[in-house]
Amino acid sequence: MTRLTQRDLAGALFRYQLMANIVGVLIIPLFIFFGLKLAFGGYKVELAIFGIGHGYLYIVYLITVGLLAIRARLNILWMVAMFGAGLLPGMTFVVEWWVVTRKIHPLLDAQGEAVSPAAQ
Repeated sequence: MTRLTQRDLAGALFRYQLMANIVGVLIIPLFIFFGLKLAFGGYKVELAIFGIGHGYLYIVYLITVGLLAIRARLNILWMVAMFGAGLLPGMTFVVEWWVVTRKIHPLLDAQGEAVSPAAQ
């Protein structure tokens, strides 16, 4: 089974990291073209392409955040931070690192320790 289709916490983490990186990359040119539009005018096609792409993929990102939060039993503050990160350029990378290192990796380590003695 591939990591994309796993139904456990590791699969949810992989899908969240994938979507966080995609949404984080798409919002940067969106903000750049928006600034260029304000400064010089034009850039309607670029704004439409990146705006629509980011908008639809942000919805998928929200779903992956929700699924990860359910699997990891994250509280509402972590979820709000993860939801809001998709709206600011560069923040998805920071919040993704923050959530994974502070919450998810300790949880995965605890699950690994709980599983390994039973397997012996």
